[in-house]
Amino acid sequence: MFLDLGGTLVRLDDTRELPVDSRGKIVIDLLPGVAEKLSPIRDHLIFIVTNQSKIKRGRFTAETVEAALRDLDHKLGDILTAWQICPHDDADRCGCRKPRGGMITELAELYGVDLKTSTMVGDQEVDEKAAHAAGVGQFIYAKDFFGWK
Repeated sequence: MFLDLGGTLVRLDDTRELPVDSRGKIVIDLLPGVAEKLSPIRDHLIFIVTNQSKIKRGRFTAETVEAALRDLDHKLGDILTAWQICPHDDADRCGCRKPRGGMITELAELYGVDLKTSTMVGDQEVDEKAAHAAGVGQFIYAKDFFGWK
């Protein structure tokens, strides 16, 4: 399973960005039902693929994002297999930035994942496009997967 981060697993701020505390640490606030829905599939491969252009813009460091993902994994009961972070912005035209599928295909290759039998969960069209670009068999919007209104 491939998962987006912000708006899918964790709450975003009013500007649709990952919230940051006064020390510059990313605040990991799980969205409703995330831990409960993912816990039963903990024995499966679970990946996060996330665009983080704030790294390029100097607002976050890669280490800050990595620390937030480790915090998230701990809050989920250490169920994440791995993650990929795209630090670029759209102008870079890199292969890893969603809506391109590079992060997904790289993880699939590293872990021997059959993308046709995989699922991606995200909250935006860019996530859906990345899943299709990578050849993921099924895409589900986070609101449907987690049962939000």
